[in-house]
Amino acid sequence: MSVSSLGYRSAFLGKALRLPKLNKNLLATLSTGRGQEIKYTHYSAFVHKQRLLPLMTAVNIKGEAFSAPVRTGNEPWDFSDQVEKQYQLAGSFYANDLNTFDRGHLVRRIDPCWGNADIASQAETETFKWINCTPQHKKLNQKGGVWYQLEQHVLEHGVKNKIADISVFAGPVLDEKDKVFTKQYKGKDFQIPVVFWKVIVWKKSNGKLYAVGFMMSQYEWIKDKLKDVPAPQRAFRKRATEALADDYFENLKFSDNKTYQVPVAAIEKATGIKFSWNNVSFPYKARAFKEVRSVPLKKVFAFDNLHPSKTQMRGVLPVGKAAGAIVKKALSKKEIITRSRQGLQATMKRYELKNITL
Repeated sequence: MSVSSLGYRSAFLGKALRLPKLNKNLLATLSTGRGQEIKYTHYSAFVHKQRLLPLMTAVNIKGEAFSAPVRTGNEPWDFSDQVEKQYQLAGSFYANDLNTFDRGHLVRRIDPCWGNADIASQAETETFKWINCTPQHKKLNQKGGVWYQLEQHVLEHGVKNKIADISVFAGPVLDEKDKVFTKQYKGKDFQIPVVFWKVIVWKKSNGKLYAVGFMMSQYEWIKDKLKDVPAPQRAFRKRATEALADDYFENLKFSDNKTYQVPVAAIEKATGIKFSWNNVSFPYKARAFKEVRSVPLKKVFAFDNLHPSKTQMRGVLPVGKAAGAIVKKALSKKEIITRSRQGLQATMKRYELKNITL
């Protein structure tokens, strides 16, 4: 694989989109002793050295069909050899988690799987790293639901009559107020993130970059397995210049556990991460959070059927169809079950997302 395929690429969308500004004092340094960006095929990650979780991931996603291999169900999660193991939350946590959490990908398994078959296969394998994993309640991961189809919604609707390429930044909100899990990890209390965020960036047909932000909470699903921090702990992140309201994170618990579109400024306030992009427009201007609604589809489609790659489209169009035409074919119940068992939930269009400003 060429070096150019390693890590997040700032020029991927055709215009410079530099990585957001992180507090370097919070980050684990690479094993080489230099730098803090952990690079894999088409994505990068940054790890919080005290919380042992990724502070942020950044991935480039191609708009045409994904090439994700079928999931076998026993893919081995592993340490990244780019950063010391002491900074990575390991599998022993999930083995003693009271059957609460999935090993939650921040960069979804299918997202970096584009390119030729060898690159796509390697990209999939490289998402199974602890530096790309957070404790996510099982319901958050179910059926490739709203949270996991936001990317696909922007791919489909970000550019009129076209499929967009996108760059996605995501992470947990690692706040010093986070409660600790009922079970200790290696004899110590371990704080569990409650809120997750993502920012999706794409280029419209006018050549300009646009970004939207989303947040959701797993609090209602895990609150019975959390307890207050037993003693005052050191603040893990530098507070934002603007102090947060006392009830800010209470509001972020979202008692209904739905997904909300939020101003990117709200993500900055919650995380301390700065999306200082002067060449990006932010179409969602409201200060309030807006619920993203989903409508279950009567027919379920595979994304690679709705948006086939150029290679797939060669020679498969019916006589009389114009070049570039898409022939939609719904999946049968058997195909839906098979794809779900293969770990391909996020490759199926099961919902139409509504109430999103792009």
